[in-house]
Amino acid sequence: APANSAAPTDSTNEYIAGREDVAPVDGIAPAGLCSALVLIGAYDRRTGCPVLGVINEPFFRRDPLTHRWQGRYHWGVAYGETRLSSLSP
Repeated sequence: APANSAAPTDSTNEYIAGREDVAPVDGIAPAGLCSALVLIGAYDRRTGCPVLGVINEPFFRRDPLTHRWQGRYHWGVAYGETRLSSLSP
């Protein structure tokens, strides 16, 4: 590859490769489907403050019986005095 080329920082390369044989390092999958995430976010254009976000992990865990991938997602909203999240504080 040319010296000025860079790998994507959004796990696209790992997702496409689909490597499942690489062991996690400190609980983080450095390659393979487990490293793919999808982030959708919105912010207030006037203030620049985040308003909502959703993170989807489509390949969170593989079912040991069916070998099908199970996903999970997390979400949060922060608008005015409203503060809601799918995660515990």
